[in-house]
Amino acid sequence: MLRVVDANVVFSSLIRKGKPLRVFELNDIFKRFEFISSEYLFTEIGRRFDKVLKITDFSKEELSHVFSLIKNQINLMPTETFEDKLDEAIEKAPHDKDAPYVALSLKLDCKIFSGDKGLKKTLPNKVENPSEVLDILLA
Repeated sequence: MLRVVDANVVFSSLIRKGKPLRVFELNDIFKRFEFISSEYLFTEIGRRFDKVLKITDFSKEELSHVFSLIKNQINLMPTETFEDKLDEAIEKAPHDKDAPYVALSLKLDCKIFSGDKGLKKTLPNKVENPSEVLDILLA
């Protein structure tokens, strides 16, 4: 099953153990989801990585392991893949930063894996939160 991963669940996974990280851990074993994202995902993560280092519950070694676990599961898609859907995505997304994820979801007709409540509220049929994705993994 194809899912677009947004930065929200990656940040959550890097900060503490919880459902977002559990999804990545279980998917590493069961391979139920094919995760994709915008090529800018890790650029966005990198810009705020100093903050992650300050607030994470993980040691540096654990954080490195978690980051590798996540990064190895996400295929990054170039903007050219979904740029024809960006205008529509900007209209639908609650924030401009969400537009690449929404555009990719529209282009490939798949759902978004996100813990962003605003995005879920705006696009309830397009967004699956960590609990919903975990339920699919455990079904």
